[in-house]
Amino acid sequence: MREDVIVYQLFESESSTYTYIVADKDSKEAAIIDPVLETVDRDLKLIEELGLKLVYVLDTHIHADHITGAGEIRKRTKAQTCVSLEAAVNCVDIPLKDGQELRLGAKKITVIATPGHTNTCLTYAFEGMIFTGDALLIRGCGRTDFQQGSSEKLFDSVHEKLFKLPAETIVFPGHDYRGHTSSTIALEKRFNPRLGESKTKEDFKKIMAELKLANPKKIHEAVPANLACGKPKDSRSIQPQNVDGIPEVTCEDVLAHAHHIESKKIRLIDVRRLDEFDGEYGHIKGAELFTLGPDLTNLLANGNKSEEIVFVCRSGGRSGSATAESIKLGYKYTMNMAGGMIRWTELQQPVQNRK
Repeated sequence: MREDVIVYQLFESESSTYTYIVADKDSKEAAIIDPVLETVDRDLKLIEELGLKLVYVLDTHIHADHITGAGEIRKRTKAQTCVSLEAAVNCVDIPLKDGQELRLGAKKITVIATPGHTNTCLTYAFEGMIFTGDALLIRGCGRTDFQQGSSEKLFDSVHEKLFKLPAETIVFPGHDYRGHTSSTIALEKRFNPRLGESKTKEDFKKIMAELKLANPKKIHEAVPANLACGKPKDSRSIQPQNVDGIPEVTCEDVLAHAHHIESKKIRLIDVRRLDEFDGEYGHIKGAELFTLGPDLTNLLANGNKSEEIVFVCRSGGRSGSATAESIKLGYKYTMNMAGGMIRWTELQQPVQNRK
């Protein structure tokens, strides 16, 4: 490895994704390649420890197996997000095309369009190394059966572009499932069982047609999120309606998700007084009592701002105030149960501790 550059390879185990941090050692300007949303904290901590200035967040393609950390990293560092022009992602800062160059101090990253796994695939070349995403894996390659994939295009991308690079070029893939970390162009030309020099385009098309792979588990979540720079779909179990700026759900919604309340996936917080909680209207099974005021404020100040909470009261007024307070404190998934316990009782739903 050259002494004038910095390269770190990081691993995310659920999707077997490699994330890379590359930098010019003198200027400390850096780029991160294929970050995963769940490991953003880890990656940014390392960048801080290394004293680097993050300039670019690069995705090799629109991923189907994980949500990119690009948008979250941009929000926290002001680094510019970059992805293929072919992806037509409106929120991206720099749409990239073949041959484009990105500067890191005195060094440069060169963009190589390598479509085939998807139509948005890019390889990033940096100082004798290439970061290939899913276009070229160690002794393998990405599938070609969705997101405008094409076996013919992938064969041409690898043979006409990547395999024409110097033999000693180091190959860093986007994934690995067998414990490999890197390879070289020479090794892949010789030993890649799908794309090696001994294989014809017809051989490759036949190999890929016979794979019959199941779709990635996260494809329906990941692709839409990645087309929005990694903004995940609203992850609430109950989808609220916005009423005067307050997310609201009906008693029927809460009833339909009672199993989530019992399992604590959804917290149901009753904000009435204790005498009301055990009084005329009783309370819903699984509800927790935190009276609107200091009790509730203390709970929210020390709580998990990503948990899903439904607030309830007698008629929906105080629980609406509780929802508004939680949102101001940074909670993402809080809702007001419209109609409160009055509506719940009208529906003749069971209650507890009713006197």
